[in-house]
Amino acid sequence: MTAAPMSRREERRDERRDGILDVARDCFLADGYAATSMSTIAARLGGSKGTLYNYFKSKEELFEAVMQRQCGALAETLFDVEHEGDDARERLEHFGAAFLKLLLTPESIGIHRVVVGESGRFPEVGRMFYDMGPKVILTKMAAYVSDLMDQGSLRRADPFVAAQQFKDLTISGVLQPRTWGVLTGELTDTEVEDQVTTAVDTFLRAYRPD
Repeated sequence: MTAAPMSRREERRDERRDGILDVARDCFLADGYAATSMSTIAARLGGSKGTLYNYFKSKEELFEAVMQRQCGALAETLFDVEHEGDDARERLEHFGAAFLKLLLTPESIGIHRVVVGESGRFPEVGRMFYDMGPKVILTKMAAYVSDLMDQGSLRRADPFVAAQQFKDLTISGVLQPRTWGVLTGELTDTEVEDQVTTAVDTFLRAYRPD
């Protein structure tokens, strides 16, 4: 059944909500979770705090919405249907390259820093991020790995553990130095390709069918 088209009022509300999320994301990235208040976000928006609370009941709910949007966009890009018919190597290379590029964007690095910096004082931030992002992506990746195991392309093992290991191979030597500011600047396409090829080669050797 086709959904009814949105009214102009609903469209304006969605646009306003997206605008709030953009500003909130920028505030969280600039000041961290603890130092960002609903008053700060409302002031940056140029409206009243009451208007902000019409959309989000709390800072935690607003942060969750920011995480959901960012992580949802990442998952959608990684698991587009265009590559569903490719062989194991091509699919893994597509996933690895898309994952690495998106994970190393300034926004993604910024969110990662916020989560790492705040989760000690606010454990809910870390749990929220994990449930919205890594857990969703790893679960989907594990389902794909499980299919490859069923097909005999990979040896039988725990698919979720295998997905975690492939993720770790993909970001090895790259994510942490970027997060710490040791490495700066964007990776070239060649550098991304080399990093992902090495990860896929290692993964396929480790899970070669018996």
